[in-house]
Amino acid sequence: MAEEKNKPQKGDGEDTEAKHEAKEEDQEEVLKKLQEELDKLSTKDILTQMMMSLSSLAYKKMGLPAGTNDQFKNKTDAKMAVDAFSSLLKVVDDELTAQERENLNASLSNLQLNFVKIFP
Repeated sequence: MAEEKNKPQKGDGEDTEAKHEAKEEDQEEVLKKLQEELDKLSTKDILTQMMMSLSSLAYKKMGLPAGTNDQFKNKTDAKMAVDAFSSLLKVVDDELTAQERENLNASLSNLQLNFVKIFP
């Protein structure tokens, strides 16, 4: 009987097509839900996320952590990332809570301090 299960059955192509259509519908549903979540984000949320990405990029372009990102060290790119972070902070400043402002200002200070240490 087990052998009969492994034999191709008539209509297997139809089953594969139906599975493919179901998979496409699942993907469309996931994309729809993702779009709904994105629609809930505020501009502040997106800009703050961009700032976190810029912070990570700046550290990478400073070659930090040393020994891991040495090959990415680039003064021009690091400066641009730090300056962009600073500029975005000015844009979102009025929309931040006191805690968010404190955290982002501390992040900016750390970026600037590391930059002048690494690129004197």
